[in-house]
Amino acid sequence: MKNDHPVTCCSRCGGTLEFINGLSAVCPFCGCRYTFKDEKKQALALSLARANAYLTNCDYDGAINEYGAIIADYPENAEANWGLALSRYGIEYVKDSRTDKLIPTCRRTVKQSILQDENYLAAVKYSDPKQAELYTQQAKIIDRLQREIKRKMSEEDDFDVFICYRSADENGNPTRERTVARRIYNELTSRGIKTFFSEVTLNGRLGDDYEPIIYKALYSCKFFILVALSEENINTPWVKNEWSRYRDRQEEEGISGACCAVFEGSALNLPPFMRSVQGVNLAKYPAGGYEIEIADNLCTRLGKSKINKGYSLGNDVYGDVKKYLTDGETELACGRFIKAAASFSKAVELDGRCGDAWLGALMADLEVRSYGGGKKLVQEITDRLYDTASDYNECRERLAFNGRIIYILNSANYKNAVKYSKNTVATALEVAKTEITQSVKKCNGELNRCMQSFPAEDSGSTYGGAKDFYNGIVNRIRRIGKQ
Repeated sequence: MKNDHPVTCCSRCGGTLEFINGLSAVCPFCGCRYTFKDEKKQALALSLARANAYLTNCDYDGAINEYGAIIADYPENAEANWGLALSRYGIEYVKDSRTDKLIPTCRRTVKQSILQDENYLAAVKYSDPKQAELYTQQAKIIDRLQREIKRKMSEEDDFDVFICYRSADENGNPTRERTVARRIYNELTSRGIKTFFSEVTLNGRLGDDYEPIIYKALYSCKFFILVALSEENINTPWVKNEWSRYRDRQEEEGISGACCAVFEGSALNLPPFMRSVQGVNLAKYPAGGYEIEIADNLCTRLGKSKINKGYSLGNDVYGDVKKYLTDGETELACGRFIKAAASFSKAVELDGRCGDAWLGALMADLEVRSYGGGKKLVQEITDRLYDTASDYNECRERLAFNGRIIYILNSANYKNAVKYSKNTVATALEVAKTEITQSVKKCNGELNRCMQSFPAEDSGSTYGGAKDFYNGIVNRIRRIGKQ
């Protein structure tokens, strides 16, 4: 039979329906049957197809908006009302490996039973009796699933913080978001802040147990962090499902100021509710340290201690950190400072409290091969300082070189090396900084006196030159780290 009916998609699997006649159809992929009261107009059929596509792709926020727009024009459309109910409860139909049948799985939890949902009741009211019976059967299954989720949820712990991010790309490769999120997670947990981090929190759990713990974490957390480095990764179904549910919770409970986004560059790609709150722009942290600032702020908010009482890493992470430290030390010894900086940077990304990683990054910045208890560090640097020049411009260049040393000794690498190293190392670094600073001042005094004997050609900022020089190195490190 020729099918002249507007194309309509199955709300279970997204397959194109085959119409038996103008009022009944079957999905050839999952076998679901449909009975319609009236033939649909082309525009309505296309709108339903778009809404069903959102639903089958688990973009529940998009599906809710699309179905809602249809119902605004066609309030008695049973299919749109049923689709809106499924979207609100986050229903995904998954094939049962034992029976090959599509069964509903809940990706969202709503306090009210679906049997009391106004859109479900409208779908039953306005549909053909046979179709109404199918809706009722499915709703009863969903209701049982929801009650089981709520039972399991009562057994889960509350969380302080929820970290939302995309873990892997379409090829299964780790995203940059994962690295940033892991770094924040390590820092927060080291401070005793109970944090939901999917790859750790859900590890070892069965898929059916995901929703209870995700729901409990979303609705118990005191702070929500969205790691959002690209618009594409922000709007993938699972990430969008999490941040949109937290947004809904904010609106329901009147919460404000309890979330932030970790982004890079412009905040325009962030979800609207995130744009008005203060976020963390990674572009301002070329040497890292954003996770420490986040943790310090949350410690103040949550009443936790800002002092680390001891922490541990998983064996796999510890092994990776150790490897990067070894690689960095090898590159330092060979004088390959940019490659050394890249290795130490990767170690810091995995463990932001590793003093050896911060110390290595500092040495790579200073371009010294050996720490030597602080004495060799001082010797290597002071041997390279300038105190004389042959002309005015050379004076300026050498003042900038000396100034660069001071700039690095005030950077995040130095501060964190002192903060996270053992007391003996931290003390030695502070002594070294004092001695180097005194040597720089002495050399710069000689250069300034020398400079006065030459005709003035330019009066640019010495500090600005040092800063530009240092930032050039940082940018090179970041480029190599991404390779």
